[in-house]
Amino acid sequence: METKHAHDYCVILAGGIGKRLWPCSRRSKPKQFIDFFGTGRTLLQQTYERIARFIPPANIFISTYADYLPLVSEQLPDVPHENVLAEPVQLSTAPATAWVSYHVSMIDPEANIFISPCDQLILDEECFIRELETALQFVSTHDVFLAMGVSATRPNSAYGYVQMGDEVQAGLYTVRSFMEKPDADYAERFVESGEFLWNTGIFLWNARTIREMLRTMMPLIDENLSAGATLDAGGERKALPLEREIEIVRRFYPISARRSIDLLILDKCENVFVMQAHFGWADVGCWPEIHEASRKDGDGNVVVGHGRTMMQGCHNTLVCVPDGTAAVVRNLDGYLVAANDGVIVVCPNDDPALVKALFNEAQVKLGAEFV
Repeated sequence: METKHAHDYCVILAGGIGKRLWPCSRRSKPKQFIDFFGTGRTLLQQTYERIARFIPPANIFISTYADYLPLVSEQLPDVPHENVLAEPVQLSTAPATAWVSYHVSMIDPEANIFISPCDQLILDEECFIRELETALQFVSTHDVFLAMGVSATRPNSAYGYVQMGDEVQAGLYTVRSFMEKPDADYAERFVESGEFLWNTGIFLWNARTIREMLRTMMPLIDENLSAGATLDAGGERKALPLEREIEIVRRFYPISARRSIDLLILDKCENVFVMQAHFGWADVGCWPEIHEASRKDGDGNVVVGHGRTMMQGCHNTLVCVPDGTAAVVRNLDGYLVAANDGVIVVCPNDDPALVKALFNEAQVKLGAEFV
């Protein structure tokens, strides 16, 4: 007897470098493998446990980078190795998402798939489950891409903005336009209009839809995977042995395809819908958003990490230092103070892109060992 979610699958994205959370997020151990909030669970573990509440564990796949396989195994020891697919080079999220979703579609041609980043907080998990179940039901009967969005409550240039079009059913709309990380003036106009949702980075589709994406985006991989596949008794293509599939991916992976899944889907605004979600969402992929999502003292200061901090005369400042380290910070307003593994970063904390720019510059001027 089939269970309720027998054909529902999740792909957790866990392959990024996390430049915007440097120096705590490093190439050797990026943000998804870190416990930023002192919960005892990393971002990856929290994401997996939330999804495993309603998706069968056998239907949860981890998309990561080859170098991070030991970290995934250490933090998710119960996940079978065949459910962890590692891309051979670090690109943006579109190639990895397309490949893993295609892999799932070959296992189950009736699959309904949703993509979940690791760098987010979900405040109401019961609502999250209800709304994801509704979204999965929609894509099971419609060959479309579906984005999950939440109300844009304040101007924020760190987020992507999805403009709602016509309502096709309660809380579900066509997509009229999309803008990734607009400047402050545009963000303010979007919020005032009431027509825009923040893009959560959670996307859904069915197996039929994702196969066409792979043909378009990775033609060599699709061609070679298809050529090697055999047919079952019903005439459907069977999945290749995992080792053979990975060998093909390593040979033909499009190393120049640095595009995010968000832009790939939302930019074209064709055959794309957005559902307005209410599960309480926050992106925690950069330091300003860590500050926004964290509990603050009376002066707006935030302390995360496992070190000890003494602050005097500070306002709206975020400090993150590791265990065994003490930070003494005085008279800073709106700053980031972060230290990890021989690197200290002190800078204003009002621009989500600033630390990423500093990361790139430090890689050139200081050397790869510091990033």
